[in-house]
Amino acid sequence: MLFSEPIFFVFFAIYFSLHLLLSERHRLTLVIVGSTVFYAWWRPAYVGVPYVLAVIAWGGTLWLEAAKHFDSRRRLRLAATLIALFLPLAVVKYSYFVANDVLGLRGVFDTSQLRWSLPLGISFITFTLSAYVIDVYRRQYPVERSIKLLLGYVLFFPHLIAGPILRPYELIPQLRNMRDARGARFMTGIAIFTLGLVKKLVFADTIAQFVDGVYAGRAGDNAWAHLGAIYGFSAQIYCDFSGYTDMAIGIAYLLRIRLPTNFLRPYLATSIVDFWRRWHITLSHWLRDYLYIPLGGNRYGGLLQFRNIMITMVLGGLWHGANWTFLIWGSLHGLALGLLHLARGPLKALRIYVPKWLGIILTFHFVSFAWIYFRAADIQAADGIIRGLLYGSWGDPFSVLQQNTFVVLLIVAFLGLHRFDRNALVRVGVQRTTLALTVPAIAFCWILAIAVSQGSSAKFIYFDF
Repeated sequence: MLFSEPIFFVFFAIYFSLHLLLSERHRLTLVIVGSTVFYAWWRPAYVGVPYVLAVIAWGGTLWLEAAKHFDSRRRLRLAATLIALFLPLAVVKYSYFVANDVLGLRGVFDTSQLRWSLPLGISFITFTLSAYVIDVYRRQYPVERSIKLLLGYVLFFPHLIAGPILRPYELIPQLRNMRDARGARFMTGIAIFTLGLVKKLVFADTIAQFVDGVYAGRAGDNAWAHLGAIYGFSAQIYCDFSGYTDMAIGIAYLLRIRLPTNFLRPYLATSIVDFWRRWHITLSHWLRDYLYIPLGGNRYGGLLQFRNIMITMVLGGLWHGANWTFLIWGSLHGLALGLLHLARGPLKALRIYVPKWLGIILTFHFVSFAWIYFRAADIQAADGIIRGLLYGSWGDPFSVLQQNTFVVLLIVAFLGLHRFDRNALVRVGVQRTTLALTVPAIAFCWILAIAVSQGSSAKFIYFDF
């Protein structure tokens, strides 16, 4: 079920009522049961996936703890636990791609048998639990002996499907000591949720209709349409994913659970390094702490750092999907990050500094170009967008504007308002504004979102990952 679907509001009304009625010691059980219903709504047959993975992580860390005085045994047990955790993800997400596209076994046997229906949120669940296992191994977090707390950590429905990817210290202590539900700042939670709802229904879903048409080849050779689709997808994917995150943060706020910030106005980044400090922050930190630094990070600098960056970003790209397009997308970001790190020393020595405004423009356009490979179904589709941009006709900009006036206005509005997109501003605004102003403003946003979406909502993009 989607946060933006009517059925979710029925679910949450029941869940929230029980949350208010139940005592503190029963709320963890409610988290587990309610989140199980939330997950099973998509496909009941896969409801056991997060449970199985949680049991693997729980048993694995207890196994690690039993060998706490033997480092070699702990390393082997860590490796075995992580293999067991990642194996389901590897099989269902990558077996067809490896057999069919990498090894070319299509003629040897029917590789279509390896096409699995991807369990919802399996990538996020796996990364969340692997963070817990590694933190326990590093002795950065104590082993959790209560399976209920670990289940609550992974199942907590606001972040279950598409993050944020939580570290154990960010959620487990809050679940262990759940605060009085009646003390929540309800209007703040509702306002943050509303911000995400508007991003999703008004911006992302509306712009998606135009972008999908161009990527499906319905724009002909009109270069303006291809350019609009490139800018449009930049706005769409941000509003879709950050909109989901805002809704998750808002829901958790109502339950007196604080989730970490996952986006920090990424299109104002002055470099690609700055972009990855602002975009999908919890994934960036996961890749940094559990992949890039163990590979060696920037310890030796130069080409070794470049290698570590490339490995991290290529694997980060493939995490998003088993397709050559995601490998190219990750490689482009890896190259940009690596080259920038290599160039920083000489540029600083020569006292060459890029003005902030120019850095923002260059970074935004690089990210927008790379998004082509993220969005395209295959390399041929991506090449079609690039060819349409390079060799298409620039002679008739007004036809695209006339046919897609509302979409163009939304893209322009998004670019103009992006600098103000901060949950902190929402919290301050609600606290400093009277209910007489806050309630009508929120009601207007809901009416606008429902009117534009006509009561329906598209699937969130990151539900596929």
